[in-house]
Order: sequence, then structure tokens, then C-alpha cells
Amino acid sequence: MGVLKDFLNKFKNNIINYHIVKLLSGLSPTFQKVSGKLEDNIVARESIDTIATNIAKMTPRHYQQKKNGKVLVNGDINRLLSLRPNPYMSSYDFWYKIGSFYYSQNNAYILQDIDDKGFLIGLYPINPLFATLVTDGYELWLKFQFYDGNTYYIKYSEIIHLRRFYNEHEFYGDSNDILKSKLETQAIVDDGIKNAIKISTSLRGILKASNSMLKQKDLNNIKDEFVESILSSSKGIGSLDSKFDFQEVNLNPVLLDKDQMERVDGNVYRYFRLSEKIVSSTFNEDEWNAFYESVLEPFAIQASQELTYKIFNDKAIDSGNLVYFDVNRLKYASTKTKNEVIKESGSLGMITVDEGREILDLPPIGGEEGSKRLQTLNVINSLLANNYQGGDQ
Repeated sequence: MGVLKDFLNKFKNNIINYHIVKLLSGLSPTFQKVSGKLEDNIVARESIDTIATNIAKMTPRHYQQKKNGKVLVNGDINRLLSLRPNPYMSSYDFWYKIGSFYYSQNNAYILQDIDDKGFLIGLYPINPLFATLVTDGYELWLKFQFYDGNTYYIKYSEIIHLRRFYNEHEFYGDSNDILKSKLETQAIVDDGIKNAIKISTSLRGILKASNSMLKQKDLNNIKDEFVESILSSSKGIGSLDSKFDFQEVNLNPVLLDKDQMERVDGNVYRYFRLSEKIVSSTFNEDEWNAFYESVLEPFAIQASQELTYKIFNDKAIDSGNLVYFDVNRLKYASTKTKNEVIKESGSLGMITVDEGREILDLPPIGGEEGSKRLQTLNVINSLLANNYQGGDQ
């Protein structure tokens, strides 16, 4: 929060006469950050970290849609998106944080830093304690309240807002409360393992005296002396008077077997649409593709649409300007699959020599040689096919 204060102070002058928006659903227009952090659970934390790490590896870029396809636009917006969104964060750090907010709170907010000329000069992720939807009678605003007590009013049209589990509420993603019971079960299992270790390394039993006339004070002293004799012995052997009898009590804690443990952890993984192989990075290409299509791609589509609409005006959008997340889906493919892609795509003239080398993680050749498109003679232009088959007939 400290490094963002100078930036957020730009919004201090946004003091408006407002009233809180009443929603048709009757739900509260205020989003509150959950006090108990989801990341406190190790399985949930590693799940969020796995997704946020892979989100951060995707590269958002500014493109312009032309008749012959998307063309990369090299400029300030592209630099902000793919290299340095603000002075304090790399693109990787920025999108990792957004991914973490998105999955831990189901809401992620990005503020745009726009200069006096209307140009975008920065993007900042914020983590408010409260966000309340208000209106000045003309536009919607979000009233952000932070841990330090400061409050800022920002137009909703200027906020890039990403939502997960966007079901019940009109403006906010639903909470992760439904996951609480699964996290509690997982925590109980962890505590059970800790207690089982403690029990297995301790001596428990009943100390019986043949003389029933002993006072409680005397019994306590004898018990303490017996315990001390065990603890002070380097071999863990204690001594006991013949008037007393020690009966060991064996406690056999109930532990879950491997399948049951996997089921407990799996409940959390499935909530995030993950598998243990994805989390432990032992996946194959099919498993990674499934993870990409079910988790990463939906985020990329949502973020691309929201960034495009909030960053560009209507004229720029009509001119084909857009934000698109690039990801190399072949990076996790097997060498066999990569070779097949190069063979099939190359035979149709779809890739250049350097594009083929990139698929194999080889450095580009560059120049005219690297930009060559190789094509097999076994294929023919469809416009020439009839003449080829029928000659002049």
C-alpha cells in the first residue's frame, strides 16, 4: 500500500455526493475481503500459486486486427502490458498478483493511471478491505476503503474488474465460503498426523499403588519421581518401587490411508480445477492442455475482453485494437508432437524456418534464411487444382 499511496492520492479529489446503489437481488453492494486468508491452508495456497504462476507466464500484448490477421502494435500500451505495468512491478509480478487476488477473493481490481492528455501510463493492482458500489446519479463509482483507513472514489468505467464465480451478485464474484468445510477437513487431517506423531513418541499409562491409604499429594510426588527417573535416564528406562505397578496405555490413533488422504486433498484441488500432477509439475502434455483449456484460457479470455474495453475507446476498438494473451501451448508438448506439428504445418507452408526452430526451443537464424517458408510439392493451390487434373479440357 505504501508504494501506491502517491498514485492513489490522485483520486483524493474525487469527493462526490453519492448514494449507495440498491441492487435488485437485495444483496449488499459492498464487497468485503475475507478476514481468514484462504492461503493459510497449504493445499489451497499451493493451488493458487500454481495457477497464478502459469497466469504470469502468459504474455498480454496489444494487437490490431487487420484483414490478414492480428498485427503486434509496438508502443506504450504493449510495453505496459508485457514488460512493466508500473514502476514497482514486472509484468510477471503484476499478473501473478492479479491471479492470486482472482482466485483467493474471486475479485481482482486494476486501476489505470491516466495522464492529463488521456494516455495510459500505468496499471496498478489494488487490494481493498472494502469495495462499495455507489452512484452520483449519473455514473457508477466504487468506494474503496483500505487497511490504513483511507477511502478513495473511482469511476467503475475506469476500473478493470475481473470476477470469478460470477453467479449470484450483480457486480462481484461470489465468495469462497463453500470451500471452508473442505479446508477444515484438510486441517483436521493434518492435526491428526501431528498428534499421532506426538503420541507415538510418548509413554502413557496408569500408576497403581498397592497401598490405597496414600494421600493424593503423596501419589503425585511418586508419579513425578517416576517420570523424572525416565527423563533423566539416557536410555529411557525408569525405576519404580515394588509397591507400585505401572500399566501402559496404548493409544492407536486413527490415520487415513493413502487413498483417503488423496481424496481429502483432491477436494481442494478440484475446487480450483486442478490435479495433483499439475500442482507437482509431473503432468504430461494432455494433462497440461486440459489445465490450460479449463483454467488458464477462461482467465485469458475474460482479462483480454475487460482490458480491451477499459483501455481503448470505442473508435480504437472499432479500428481493431485489442489485448490478447499469448501462450506457447507447444512448450509442454513431447518432442514427438513438436516434430509432427513442424512436419504437418511445414508441408503446407504455414510456418517459417525460425518458427519451426522456436517450437524446438532453438535460437532463430534470422534474416532471409530464417523467414523462408518451406512447402512440400505434394500439395497444390486449390485454384490450380482443376486445371492440374483436367488439363485444357
